[in-house]
Amino acid sequence: MKNLLYTIFILLVAFNANSQISKSNKPVADKQCRMNIYIISKDAKKEILPFTVKVRAVFKSLFSKKRMRVIVSSKSEFAAAKLDRLLKKHHAIIGNLWFDSHGLYKNGFSSFTIGADNFNYKNITDSTHTAFLQQIARHTDEHTKIGIGSCYGGATFIHPGSATVKSGPMNGDSLMIGMGKIFNGATIYASGGWVMMKPGIFSDNFGFAGYPLGKKYRTQYWRPVWDHLGEWYAYSTQEGFIKTVNTVALSRIGEITVRERNYLSLHKAIRKQEKALATIQP
Repeated sequence: MKNLLYTIFILLVAFNANSQISKSNKPVADKQCRMNIYIISKDAKKEILPFTVKVRAVFKSLFSKKRMRVIVSSKSEFAAAKLDRLLKKHHAIIGNLWFDSHGLYKNGFSSFTIGADNFNYKNITDSTHTAFLQQIARHTDEHTKIGIGSCYGGATFIHPGSATVKSGPMNGDSLMIGMGKIFNGATIYASGGWVMMKPGIFSDNFGFAGYPLGKKYRTQYWRPVWDHLGEWYAYSTQEGFIKTVNTVALSRIGEITVRERNYLSLHKAIRKQEKALATIQP
């Protein structure tokens, strides 16, 4: 009986020791506060839509100051400096990071901007040009999620070309891979089509899904974007390849989520895409 009790005692001690070791071996990042960051370019032109997006983002952050913050900046240098101060003050690292940006289809390649600074496949591997992205990346790890919020930010289709731009690949995949290398193995999300800014973008819904109105978007020039309507992709250096994912959304506190249902699984969205493609003009 004594031997049995002694054996049970030894097993309990060993189990408790292993539990303490496993707790101490958890990544430090898991014990840190994680803050969600929404970066918006300072609006020099005073456009209405970017302004309303900024208002919605700031409004949401007011009720979740410990979880979500909005950074408005005219340059990546200023955005990095603001983030340094904010995250050091709260002893936090970035959980989710969203770059709210326009896509510049007329340039013929995927890109996103932070104020005056534009990032694309041509310069994303330039350590000088991305110096302040690297500074921001110090506050991220492999658990961080990053959204390139520009239209066609992850597009790989062939741009049709124009009077000023030659036809060629959009190279959104190269942009995503470059971002993954800068941001410590974080998961990078980007779209192959339009990224809309409808009401409810912070409701874990289809706020980013859809297409712009206007006849100018019903031409052959825009056909590749219609072909890839609602497509989203994800990349991380840990997996080493780009994969297609369902529609990406943001929660009320700025967490990047992948919806269980894809936008193009909705009958309404399918009909809209089919109608647009059937009425494309030269």
